[in-house]
Amino acid sequence: MRAKRRYDDKFRANAVVMLEAAGYPKTGALSQVSQHLNVPLNTLKGWATAASNPVPADVRTEKKGELIDLLRAEIRAALAEAERARPDANYRDLITGVGIMTDKLQLLSDEPTENVNNRIVIEYDTADTAQAI
Repeated sequence: MRAKRRYDDKFRANAVVMLEAAGYPKTGALSQVSQHLNVPLNTLKGWATAASNPVPADVRTEKKGELIDLLRAEIRAALAEAERARPDANYRDLITGVGIMTDKLQLLSDEPTENVNNRIVIEYDTADTAQAI
């Protein structure tokens, strides 16, 4: 029989923040993080939904802040490298990496990851309106 694995608060907080950065509850995020961390799906889902062994809010906030700081530093470094690498490197790959990190930063900062504009057009049929009067 396998010994039950124990997870400390920091590990669980990192896992939940990784789920957020992966877009959870988006399809695939749970299995992706579960495989990466080698944590059972149900265990990870329990932490994310606070259904079992919820992560203390202060630890989660701390880990989220650490990841946000790391992503910002990586974005700055990637942009600096892109300028130097432009003549010799695949610029598109560098900028794609910046885009992915920016998307994760937006998710963790509870900001939108897409810009959606909706336009509502209301048309009035003046012929029907005139008859009603």
